[in-house]
Amino acid sequence: MAQILTGSEFTRSQIIEWAAVPEDRVWNVGCGVGAAYRPGEQSDRLPFPYLLCVSNRKRHKNEFRVVDAFATSSLAEQLHLVFTGNPTRELREFIEQHHVTREVYFAGTIPEEKLPSLYGGAQALIFPSLYEGFGLPLLEAMACGTPVLTSNVTAMPEVAGDAALLVDPTSVEEISVAMRKIVSDSSLREQLQRKGRERAGQFTWSNTARRVRERLG
Repeated sequence: MAQILTGSEFTRSQIIEWAAVPEDRVWNVGCGVGAAYRPGEQSDRLPFPYLLCVSNRKRHKNEFRVVDAFATSSLAEQLHLVFTGNPTRELREFIEQHHVTREVYFAGTIPEEKLPSLYGGAQALIFPSLYEGFGLPLLEAMACGTPVLTSNVTAMPEVAGDAALLVDPTSVEEISVAMRKIVSDSSLREQLQRKGRERAGQFTWSNTARRVRERLG
């Protein structure tokens, strides 16, 4: 009998509910983070302090609220907000309307081998997505020793555990307050860095491969 493999308990529950598939045919085998994601990578860090959004321009990535939160946080006085990829005209205009054009930077397409140093140079990963089936950037940032701010919905709490600062992704105020806190509270940053490295260590591709073999025999 065919088995369905997925990466999180959240997606497993969604598949069972949406497709009316028997529970014993859907298995969470998890995801992992590669060995290249580790603290200390410096070759491709940006020459200014920044918050990082590893993202794309899809609406569920919640980028407009991120920009709004950054603009109201007063953090633009001391650091940049960096997005991977390139801006759409709509997002660029939104940034201009919030008067943070000089402080928001688009890094373009980043080759995977350069991602670890981009994570490692960030003050924090800002990832308040509205919906994720897993959320691999959370683990990649944690493995690099970067504090994480993410959403309290869908798969993200499951992936982050207690190793990230969780917010309501529909609340610009919550995102803004959490941004300020994760930048200014050195004790919190150290705690998130330590817990993040421990959390990322629990997710390996070898574990995923083992679970796949167990299920498919």
